[in-house]
Amino acid sequence: MKVNRIGRSIGAEITGVDLENLGPQEFQGILDAFHGNSVIAIRDQDLEPGELVDFSRRFGPLEDQLNARYALVEHPEVLVLSNDMKDGKPVGLIDGGDFWHSDSSHREKPSLATILHARQNPRHGGDTEFADMYRAYETLPDEMKKRIAGLKGIHAVSKAKNKRVTISARRPDAKDHYEMQKSIPDQAWPLVRTHPVTGKKALYLSARFTIGIEGMSEEEADAILDPLFEHQIRPEFVYAHKWKDGDLVIWDNRCVMHRGTGGYTYPDVRTMHRTVVAGDRPF
Repeated sequence: MKVNRIGRSIGAEITGVDLENLGPQEFQGILDAFHGNSVIAIRDQDLEPGELVDFSRRFGPLEDQLNARYALVEHPEVLVLSNDMKDGKPVGLIDGGDFWHSDSSHREKPSLATILHARQNPRHGGDTEFADMYRAYETLPDEMKKRIAGLKGIHAVSKAKNKRVTISARRPDAKDHYEMQKSIPDQAWPLVRTHPVTGKKALYLSARFTIGIEGMSEEEADAILDPLFEHQIRPEFVYAHKWKDGDLVIWDNRCVMHRGTGGYTYPDVRTMHRTVVAGDRPF
């Protein structure tokens, strides 16, 4: 097994490993690379959905799917992300990851990690961008660090509650889906969280889910959030992953944001299988 850095500040590729036949020592090497690089791409993997679930569970318990209609019936832990169609209907979630975010920050226990397995890559586009929230925090001016210390961001799952995002017109059920989600309680998490394994501090907010700051008016919160959102995605913090067939990519939602960049149109098809490892309450 070889681990090679492929991004400037985050991102590594792992080659020479077979996830269907993975011993404890090899898994520990993957776990070390995950904690050390925040995003890892394990190349050349041909996993069936059940094998993907088995591997994912080695990181911890898996989350249930909020978009259960796009999960596999035989493996409900696996969400299908796809723009493919069958009988005129989408076979997967078409608008997943269209704004910068950290997965499941709207839950009572946000995600530890997300695992995405490339089943079919488009001929054009389809990259995923990742942003390093360790570096984003480290490079903040001292005045801003003091200003946000102890503050909590309010995270909402519904796009209908967020003025900074739009609801995709490509997804037929999207408007009704997000209206229904407005009843799901918001969560408040520190704008700066400490990683439970590395002990490092990272910014923990996103334009997709963070709609305000606890105890502040909208105007007061925007004066803090808007410059932070801009700072988070400076080019030197970002690694753009160009997918290869068989890639299995794992990222740490406790210190990384991500987004899908699009750039492909049906019948140029992109299909991914996704699992999400449950995490703990940020501190």
